[in-house]
Amino acid sequence: MHSAVRLFVVLIVTVLATTACSRTSFFYHRIPTLINWAIDDYLTFDKQQQAEFDVALTDLLDWHQTEELPKYVDFLDRLITKMGSSSPLTVQDMTQWQAEADRYSEALQRQAVRSLVGLVPSLSTNQHQEFREALDKKQTELERKYADRSDERYRKDAIDNLEDNLSDYLGRLTEAQKADINVAAKSMIRYDSVWLERRKHWFEGFYALIKNPGPDAEDSILQYLAGSKRPPAPEYVHNNQVIMQAMANVLNARTDKQNRKLISKLTNLRDDLATLIVHEHGV
Repeated sequence: MHSAVRLFVVLIVTVLATTACSRTSFFYHRIPTLINWAIDDYLTFDKQQQAEFDVALTDLLDWHQTEELPKYVDFLDRLITKMGSSSPLTVQDMTQWQAEADRYSEALQRQAVRSLVGLVPSLSTNQHQEFREALDKKQTELERKYADRSDERYRKDAIDNLEDNLSDYLGRLTEAQKADINVAAKSMIRYDSVWLERRKHWFEGFYALIKNPGPDAEDSILQYLAGSKRPPAPEYVHNNQVIMQAMANVLNARTDKQNRKLISKLTNLRDDLATLIVHEHGV
């Protein structure tokens, strides 16, 4: 479910999942702190490792502000133009936007490996064990949260997620829009167990690589990322199409008030991101 919902959420708030438009700059400048908090759940760095990590993270964000944010702004410009036009949205539009978001995500992933991979050989046996235990704990938490749900709970979660994400940008949904979401949720195929198994398998391979990266850790990890991509599960393909159609229906049925709110949110986000761009010779 979460992968499909990113179709609208990740596209709109960019790969870095910024929050409300008025807080984009504030959030972006707090990314180093937030990432460190996230890392702390998996690894405890020593002082030298932390210093190296901080430098590498600064370099990564510099690259992102210089190379990637202009692409996000261009994307939002095109999205705003589309939303402001009278032409209806199609599933093809949504598919193209999703593919573009995936390219941004993959570029960020590759650059993160290049920036941070230098830390991998310095990890100790104790840190490997800490990482392994954290991965297992997170997997168990996710299994308890998702796999044990009833079908009724699964569909309610799907409805709540879609309604919440769309209403963030449109405001209060109409009864007709809610009905479109309910119809979509009823036709979805449960995918959580498949996703959980794939996630577990992926992290098993990733952990083995972190523990034994070989002579060229960067090349090994990049090859793993590229080689571990496989066709999406049939359940995911089905659900993704269902959700894209539902979102297109809801967006096409937006009221004038909803459209004004949507354009305003997108424009504010676009302008906030534009102020964060760092050009090669300065801001």
